[in-house]
Amino acid sequence: MTERVSARLPERAEAELLDLPDGVPVLSVLVVACDASGQALQVSDVLLPADRQELEDTYRLN
Repeated sequence: MTERVSARLPERAEAELLDLPDGVPVLSVLVVACDASGQALQVSDVLLPADRQELEDTYRLN
């Protein structure tokens, strides 16, 4: 699984949909889950208001 999180200012339509005031950034979270051969099984692309989020990831180390 690969997760990419980036921050940016929203496009006008995105800000309207999320009811964001001017200047509030968004977090773009792209997650791609692949099988052992590298074939993508699931893709999630989520846009979150950055001022309302807390992200936490836990990874098992072997």
